[in-house]
Amino acid sequence: MKSNLKGRDFISLRDYSKEELETILSLAIELKRKLYVGEPHRYLENKELGMLFFNPSTRTRISFETGMSQLGGHAQMYAPEHVHAFYRESWVDTAEVMARYLDGIMIRLYAIPGVQLKYGEAREILNTMAAHSRVPIINASDDQEHPCQVMADIQTLIEQFGADYRKKKVVMLWCCHPRLLSPGIPHSLALAGGKLGMHLTFAYPEGYDPDPKYMEHGAELAKQSGGGLEITHNMKEALENADVIYVKSWKLINETEAKDLERRKSLKDWRLTLSHFDIANKGAIFMNAMPIAREIDAANEVIDGPMSVMYDQAENRLHAEKAIMSLVM
Repeated sequence: MKSNLKGRDFISLRDYSKEELETILSLAIELKRKLYVGEPHRYLENKELGMLFFNPSTRTRISFETGMSQLGGHAQMYAPEHVHAFYRESWVDTAEVMARYLDGIMIRLYAIPGVQLKYGEAREILNTMAAHSRVPIINASDDQEHPCQVMADIQTLIEQFGADYRKKKVVMLWCCHPRLLSPGIPHSLALAGGKLGMHLTFAYPEGYDPDPKYMEHGAELAKQSGGGLEITHNMKEALENADVIYVKSWKLINETEAKDLERRKSLKDWRLTLSHFDIANKGAIFMNAMPIAREIDAANEVIDGPMSVMYDQAENRLHAEKAIMSLVM
């Protein structure tokens, strides 16, 4: 276990070792226990978190803000119109100034309304902020990763399967969601799963490949850790003997929105139904990071069925983020 993470940015899971990820997960589980039994855990007493939202999220805002309160601190939320960043002031100046007032900065930026960002530009902004901030930067989803979500996902798997979660077949299944979303979750899962020795299968239509620099690195990490990372374009093949079916959409990388939306018209069958669980292992669970498009991403009988742990995932965002903030702030 490694607990000395103070002052570290939490932008990419590339920067965290297996032991450091396990430290975060262990603390997340412990903080959940403390909350349930009413045990005080005000580890960030009187500290301030600034939350910069260029993209909205029900779970991200509520979990971070609630988490800071439970840890004894306070969170401030800023929308794009609340700050000069990008439009009238450089990210360098924004970071330098915000860091003089705050103990940590959380940024959710995978797109900017009215601005056409190329893939990777949002990550560049986070890296610029980190280079000019004296306090930790926490990535609450950019255009390359969503590390907080994936830590909550793995916490959920540990709760469901215990230490055997590493032996389970986890399938990340692309779905034809109506919005064009960041590939951050598959990227972060490839990195974390590879380091932790998980067995991952990514299933998606041809052309919807995540960034190869993440998938190749994840596969190499999996070889070193005793895990595995496979890719297929056949949904039924992927779901055979699955223990976890994680439904997630992501957009075409480096393609126009119009081309992606046109392509999706022929991909409506990429949705999860109850019959797919006949292919999976008995007791397989359903996961989704939300928001979910009901009857488009997955059938209601799956979402609301006994196999769904979707709301447990959502709750665990609170506990995983509290662990991250406690360790780095």
